[in-house]
Amino acid sequence: MGSLLFKLFLAFFGLLLLLGALFFLLGYSIWATLRWLITGQKPQVAVVWQQYHTMRRNFRQPPFAAAGARSHSPDADVADVEARELTESSPQLPPADKH
Repeated sequence: MGSLLFKLFLAFFGLLLLLGALFFLLGYSIWATLRWLITGQKPQVAVVWQQYHTMRRNFRQPPFAAAGARSHSPDADVADVEARELTESSPQLPPADKH
């Protein structure tokens, strides 16, 4: 008998906890929507959700997979320099003044 009462109590407590969480989420949703309509500021949940989806979209594509297909790659900025010897007749900067 005591075990049955304890199980019923836990079931009732779980139901109360679930209803409380749902009520809280409903209240927060209404408050966040009204705040969004009044101030124009998105709810923090929506901002985090957008960032999460953007991050997932960026991670689906490997970073170096399309490097050859892109028109501008990081290696395009590298330029080789032609080395040449300096001779005595090469123009040089005047010596700096040492104070």
